Amino acid sequence: MTQAETETVPDQVLPGRTRWGVFTAILAVPTLVVAGLIALLVAWLFTDDSVDTGVRKVACAEAFAYGGAKPPSGARDLGCELEAAPDPRYEARFLLRSTEVSAWVTASYPDGPGLRNVACGGDHDVYACMNRGPVAGQSASVQLEVTHDGPNWSEVRFVAFTE
Repeated sequence: MTQAETETVPDQVLPGRTRWGVFTAILAVPTLVVAGLIALLVAWLFTDDSVDTGVRKVACAEAFAYGGAKPPSGARDLGCELEAAPDPRYEARFLLRSTEVSAWVTASYPDGPGLRNVACGGDHDVYACMNRGPVAGQSASVQLEVTHDGPNWSEVRFVAFTE
């Protein structure tokens, strides 16, 4: 069959560009963001995120020896820490019978000062305290704070540090 001159020839259909490229680009951005977030989550889960505060548990004999004292006999819940700053700072907390606190302080520091119950700082729970500067043969200062922990027990906070 031949074409007449008046008959129009349809244009040849050539494969052209589709919009799939734009669609793929639009989907790729959120996919990459989600993949990046998953990678960050996995990295966070497998890293050591513990923060070293410089505080560690130590033997209480070491903490009390630094302050020139001995651990009290009969103490309960004795726990001691060392804060490793430029100058060491030992802290001990323990429960001791209220009747034994003064005797322990006197035995530990026979040359004074003794416990006092006035001018113990801003904490209203503290009923007795002691501040002792470094004395001959010792380089540490000592602070004691005593609070009530029931009718028969006192909580003692012992801090030995260098100034």
